[in-house]
Amino acid sequence: MTDVHTVPASGRYRALVVEDDPAIRRLVEKLLTRMRVEIDTAMDGRTAIDKLRTQQYSVLVLDLMVPEVNGFEVIEFLKAAKLNVPVAVVSAVSQQALTKLDLDIVKLVISKPFDVDEFSKAIMALCAEAEGQS
Repeated sequence: MTDVHTVPASGRYRALVVEDDPAIRRLVEKLLTRMRVEIDTAMDGRTAIDKLRTQQYSVLVLDLMVPEVNGFEVIEFLKAAKLNVPVAVVSAVSQQALTKLDLDIVKLVISKPFDVDEFSKAIMALCAEAEGQS
């Protein structure tokens, strides 16, 4: 099952949130909406890739352990497609698994559970950085 929707926030930034846990996805949506970030969501990696093919994003907030196509494969897609979208990995995977991440694409790793203030500041910094590079 896929779940994709947009939360209008009339901001200048746009984020794709890829998270299969509804509670975490709603929390991230709420935080980003407060920061006036427009949001698209996906519950799985396949839907995320479809969205990445058709939309431009300031940041990709990505859980690594999502169904269909996992987050590592979404990162590989970004690399192969040469899409310049900064990725913020938000995951509870082991530190060993995180060492396999491509740090040219993954700009931030946030472990679950996370501090909402730190998360918000980090995502806004990524968005601003991405805007400065475009």
